[in-house]
Amino acid sequence: MEIMVTGGSGFIGHILARHLLDEGNKVKVIDVNPIKFTHPNLEFVRKSILDNITKDIKGCDAVFHFAALLGVANSDKRPLDTMKINLEGSVNVFKSAIDAGVRRMIYSSSSEVYGEPRELPIKEESVKGPVSTYGVSKLAAEIYAKAYSQEFGADIRVVRFFNVYGIGQEPNWVVPIFIGKALRNEQIEVFGNGTQTRCFTYVEDIADGVLKVFEKGKQGEAYNIGNNNPTTILELANLIKELAKSKSEIKKAGFGKETRLKEREIEYRIPDISKMKELGWRPRTMVKEGIKKILENMKKNH
Repeated sequence: MEIMVTGGSGFIGHILARHLLDEGNKVKVIDVNPIKFTHPNLEFVRKSILDNITKDIKGCDAVFHFAALLGVANSDKRPLDTMKINLEGSVNVFKSAIDAGVRRMIYSSSSEVYGEPRELPIKEESVKGPVSTYGVSKLAAEIYAKAYSQEFGADIRVVRFFNVYGIGQEPNWVVPIFIGKALRNEQIEVFGNGTQTRCFTYVEDIADGVLKVFEKGKQGEAYNIGNNNPTTILELANLIKELAKSKSEIKKAGFGKETRLKEREIEYRIPDISKMKELGWRPRTMVKEGIKKILENMKKNH
């Protein structure tokens, strides 16, 4: 197949592109940033998802839409850009694909769409209540995806990721922040009392999950892709300290009056992954193993 990956230069997008290439597909990447690797079956188009991309999509069999302005902190600083890129950009991708005659799409969403969960574990049909601009932008694009599916008979499947981490992640996310501080023997700050739970999901598992949804998922359905083994932030800090053989002190820190972190800090986030298990997927890399892989890779490339 020939598959378009928007955001294919990004953290998750480039791993996904590699997986698709390994399976013998041709991959066309659209991104504003250059891609980090080459392959005979890889084509790179330097464009924004806000540009006219219909001609670029023409001839593809499917579109994996992964381009986005990422993260809650980012969206706080750039709320209008977040809505423009994540919502307007997504609508442009959906419309351009349909205009190009492509009906099969995967849209990468986020567990941020749920906000503070009303039930645990969180099911795909659980109440949505995003508490960040980022979460709102992702949910709004999901609603457009559903509308385009119904109006034009498109098959847009939604994948909602839970706390992705792994080799090559940008340094401003919690796992690389803690690892960096541990390796420098600096103090590791944990907000609140550190009991917030997250289900950290290794990026390779995420890519495998996306491919399972593409191969076996149901038309227009949403799927939680996450590790359903919760880890508290304090446990994460202690685990990283131990594996890095660090002398770092772990300190509980307040949220600070100058930040809006407290209102946004989701206490518990655990996915129900029954739908993914039905497709034959489950997370293979637990947090301890994932952290070890990152540390080994850092040592090898240091």
